[in-house]
Amino acid sequence: VMPATVRDARDLLIAATLSPDAVLYIDDRWLYGQREDLPPPVDVDLYRIGNQILREGSDVTLAGCSWATLLNLQAADALAGNGISAEVVDCRILNPFDRRPLVNSVAKTGRLMAVDGSWATCGMSAEILASAVEGVAPAAWKSTPKRIALADSPAPTSAPLEKLYYPNVEGLVEAVMKLV
Repeated sequence: VMPATVRDARDLLIAATLSPDAVLYIDDRWLYGQREDLPPPVDVDLYRIGNQILREGSDVTLAGCSWATLLNLQAADALAGNGISAEVVDCRILNPFDRRPLVNSVAKTGRLMAVDGSWATCGMSAEILASAVEGVAPAAWKSTPKRIALADSPAPTSAPLEKLYYPNVEGLVEAVMKLV
């Protein structure tokens, strides 16, 4: 499981703790500064929490998990200002990976941008792309699916280089504008 919000971090951690199965809980360091007022948890069944559509859209699907989901939501806001309606899919449960929200979204929009805060090779963006390509009929695609992920190189250790290395909203918006 990979939370994208403060609420997800709490609810998924509770669900992981209560699950009879082994669960790997991964959080992203970029999320540590997030703040949110939380209602009491309602559903702590890990298998009912599942992947979800956080924002409805019609022109392109933005899919990712953890920090990438927050980038996708910010990019969707920026894209709306340019007349592009982006649907955001939060892929927060990695295994078993519920492909239905992703496949349904891509079948509707015909376009996919997979965003991953990890490396492109063997990363979550590869699983998102594979799931969409395997689940969406070829006739439904309006463009080739794309992804934004880390380059296959070591991560930099300086703040200025990190700004160039990690995915950001501006780069995501620019890539989606080319895709659409």
